Amino acid sequence: MFGKIPQKSLMGSFLYCGCSALLGITVLILSHNTDGFAEWYANYIYPAFPDTIGRLMSPIPFSVYEFLLYIATLIVVVYLIYLLGLLVVPKFRYGLKKALFRGLRVFLIAGCTLFMLASLTTLVHYGRDTFADLTEREIAPASKEALLELGMILIADLAELEEEIATDRAGRFTLGTLDYRNESREAMRRIRNEHQSLDGFYPKPKPVFFSSFMSKMGLTGMFSPFTIEANYNAHVPDYIIPFTICHELAHVRGFLREDEAGFIAYLACKRSPEPEFRYSGALNALTYVLRAYYRVATISEYNALLAEIPEQAAADIAANNAYWREFRGRASDFANRANDAYLRVNAQNDGVRSYGRMIDLLLAEYRLSVI
Repeated sequence: MFGKIPQKSLMGSFLYCGCSALLGITVLILSHNTDGFAEWYANYIYPAFPDTIGRLMSPIPFSVYEFLLYIATLIVVVYLIYLLGLLVVPKFRYGLKKALFRGLRVFLIAGCTLFMLASLTTLVHYGRDTFADLTEREIAPASKEALLELGMILIADLAELEEEIATDRAGRFTLGTLDYRNESREAMRRIRNEHQSLDGFYPKPKPVFFSSFMSKMGLTGMFSPFTIEANYNAHVPDYIIPFTICHELAHVRGFLREDEAGFIAYLACKRSPEPEFRYSGALNALTYVLRAYYRVATISEYNALLAEIPEQAAADIAANNAYWREFRGRASDFANRANDAYLRVNAQNDGVRSYGRMIDLLLAEYRLSVI
């Protein structure tokens, strides 16, 4: 039936696919149903991946993950053109069945391999203890008064930093000549002294070459579970970048929940000696607070809080809003829905709204009143 395709090769392929899929499924079942397994795995097994794959990929100056995506896309396109050629040219149609089978075989092997790697490096972490539990932070719903107090704390921080940061000709915050990629790794290393769960190797963060495409998809960063890389969108306003890189580096350490990664990024930026990082952390955190406060406050109360924002921070928020308006459309809507579905599948029942639960961690950090 399959011509000259060796039966041993077929059996080997099916055996590999079965074993790799079984390994991935077993790890996921254990992580979600066995107390302590995911945390044990995160501490003793997972570090081997950033220590090997992450270290290997780190010196490469471009995103290997992005490059592999382009290569994979090219291979699929060439394969489809090849199949079309077999179908159109009558004398080659006899090879169509074999080509289809070989393609399906490669697809299954690649799919099972990617599923196994994603399970071992990413999906398993959704079953681990929360960062709040690991650091003994008490989490409870926020009151409107607590949100307002948190907002004023962040606004005060931004006001102090205005004189220390640089701006471009348009009056927007700029990172200038700061080596922010190296500083992001140092920032994460500093907070690992406070939180041992963050200890380990941090690869060099890498900008995505086609960052504008990421903006069309509504993305500022992306962690690769296959190459253990922290990729970031270099096209966005500068104040987004330090926070985003630290967010992706938190994923590298096995904190996959978006609210936790955002809070860890805030801590890393806050502890940095570089004012650009502290500004990035405070302003990004403030945008979370503003969204949460808008849902519970009156229009006059919300506008009163907006009026307190320093001029520089307000200008940067306005520039960021203008930037993202250019990319609104079907692509970003589709990406948002896909991300929402991914988060829900991985036990983040709030979907994309889980990004907003970072507020609870911020309130716990400042020990503000909760109800």
